[in-house]
Amino acid sequence: MSLCRVCGHPIPKKAQKCIQCGEFQSLGYRWLSSSMLNSLIALVPISTLAFTFIYDKLETKESDLQFTLVACASKQVELFASNLGNSAAIFTRAEFTTNHENPQPLQMQLSAENKLIGGGETRSILLTTEDSKSPGGLATYSARQQPKCIVQVRLYSISFNQKSSFSDVICPCPKS
Repeated sequence: MSLCRVCGHPIPKKAQKCIQCGEFQSLGYRWLSSSMLNSLIALVPISTLAFTFIYDKLETKESDLQFTLVACASKQVELFASNLGNSAAIFTRAEFTTNHENPQPLQMQLSAENKLIGGGETRSILLTTEDSKSPGGLATYSARQQPKCIVQVRLYSISFNQKSSFSDVICPCPKS
């Protein structure tokens, strides 16, 4: 006879399990069948979550707002704003110039909450001229008569790290 390694109850020498406490006598069996294994199994999802959380904190957050021109009409500009970064950016304002004249503001057809463009998002944006500030639309009649009439639209944004930037898109002057 020998004593159980866990509870000290007398058991046969070659017994693999104690009849009193139910524990295995071999260290390997005891480790695999005990709550230790259950604890290790429970640690797998916890460590996965911890890794995800730490990776998210270490990952560089940046915004990369890109604009693609869709159409230039006499009084409006239609474009797509795509955020290629992994963090949100805010499309703040737009202005246009025709043949490098004084910049004029463009009115956005976006509500305040839609100005925020999340990482990986693409949004359609419609910009219009204001008749009181630009009665001829994007280009005055005299500017349209010039051989190389162009409209440059400057689009302003603020990135996740509060860095202000702008992008320019160019379109030919609308003929009508």
